[in-house]
Amino acid sequence: MDSLARNKVDADADVDPDLIIPTPVWPPGAEALSLDEPEPHALGGEHFKLVSENGFGDGYNNYPHSMAWFKGRLYVGTTRATFQMLAHNDPLPPLDPWPVTPPKDIYDLDRRAEIWSYDPASDEGWICAYRAPWVKGDDGSDVPRFIGYRGMAVFQGTSDDEPVLYIATWAPRKAPRPTVMRTEDGIHFEELPGPNWGDQVRSFRTMQVFNGRLYTSPTGSTTGDRQSQECVGGRPAIFETKDPRTGWRAVSSQGFGDPANLTVFEMAAFNNHLYAGTVNARNGFEIWKTSARGDPPYDWKRVISHGAGRGPLNEVAVSLCEFKGALYVGSGIVNGGYHRKLNVGPAAAEVIRIHPDDSWELIVGESRITPQGARYPLSGFRPGFNKFFNGYVWRMGVHAGRLYVGTFSWAQLLPYCPIHKWGEEGQRRIAKMGVDWFVNNMGGCDVWSTADGIHWDCMTRNGFDNECNWGIRQILSTPYGVFIATSNVLAPDRAIKRNGKWEYVHNPRGGCEIWRGANPPGSEHA
Repeated sequence: MDSLARNKVDADADVDPDLIIPTPVWPPGAEALSLDEPEPHALGGEHFKLVSENGFGDGYNNYPHSMAWFKGRLYVGTTRATFQMLAHNDPLPPLDPWPVTPPKDIYDLDRRAEIWSYDPASDEGWICAYRAPWVKGDDGSDVPRFIGYRGMAVFQGTSDDEPVLYIATWAPRKAPRPTVMRTEDGIHFEELPGPNWGDQVRSFRTMQVFNGRLYTSPTGSTTGDRQSQECVGGRPAIFETKDPRTGWRAVSSQGFGDPANLTVFEMAAFNNHLYAGTVNARNGFEIWKTSARGDPPYDWKRVISHGAGRGPLNEVAVSLCEFKGALYVGSGIVNGGYHRKLNVGPAAAEVIRIHPDDSWELIVGESRITPQGARYPLSGFRPGFNKFFNGYVWRMGVHAGRLYVGTFSWAQLLPYCPIHKWGEEGQRRIAKMGVDWFVNNMGGCDVWSTADGIHWDCMTRNGFDNECNWGIRQILSTPYGVFIATSNVLAPDRAIKRNGKWEYVHNPRGGCEIWRGANPPGSEHA
């Protein structure tokens, strides 16, 4: 597979360089970047094998929202029918036609979230380890207990005899509040009480282990208008437990004392501290850290503010990952790169790098002057790895001495976007090449890897040759290679225009996909 080559643009082609593949902006003294000569042991697109497709055989499994390695098996938790659910939001996002068949009633669909497991050492294939049950909703109807499993962590609480798998849940509006799930063997699952956030909070995502405790934070709530919001009406605080069986306690103030911090979006352990990244549409994301000592609420220190000097265009700290003595942060804007409700963006995402002394560098992004001085993208890449449609740097993971980074791209939604309502400049740029050209060349997410944060190699520029793979939702290192899971919501059907008319047709490559990258030569499980 040569996904990178397929997405290179001829320097003589009549392409708008500001929108497609801009020339790298090099800081003074930096050496040029070569994509044609990958470092030894770097995985290329040809080293990845598809091990699960079409949402484990059901296109409604379109988000692989969580992933963990537990007892020699890979576990993946799904969220179902995401775009079908979004079609019932009020107000409705301005897409015409709706990209997938919109159900008359979202509760008519079987949205029971699933957990799948896989043993790479055997040929048994994937097993559905658990499916959420039906429960009685607040109106007396049968509803899914959970519609998504948004986080997983292997953790040993004080009452656990050994490490067990804990799972964060997403409950639909009519169901009881979300809880924490637990399994000792990957076969039998039980529900535990979750933190007491009240009935409005519908989901939580991040589960971070640090210093013998498990941490999480609410990420979504109902607002009474038929929709679940990522960052409205919830409790933007961090909660911890030594034993999920016995309860949780708050260890931070709401939004770290700033009401503009709408959600604690992501957490990571680094440099003997717990780091947390926020959503802040007014000023840009913030990064906070604590040693988690003493009595809660702990002493938290702000490390980054104002979106690292970019403001609201770095609205969200989407992904955090420790790599070779630094903490890497991937940014984004709510709703995939354009927060339409608050009119933030559109803009492509950045990568910054934080050091133990709280200094930071710009790795991928826009050159600028900040209160800390001038910042240039040390990699030479502008936002989105030179791809305007990459609205998130969605996931990061470390494997075999390399940092892997996956993006989210919204280019495949262009056929449904109201381009005629865009500004003159946006319309001009799209018209220059045509919508189909953008979908074929910019559709699908990216995967990049680096050994030093400066020089990057590309695994794919087009969702592993699937334009409908709009994002990388999970990256996980295992003894059997690195597993990368794609999110794909254009399923089980997709709106296609034929002979001037729109129709919904089955999408054979819809639903989430799981890819395995073989370990580099000479590694333990090569």
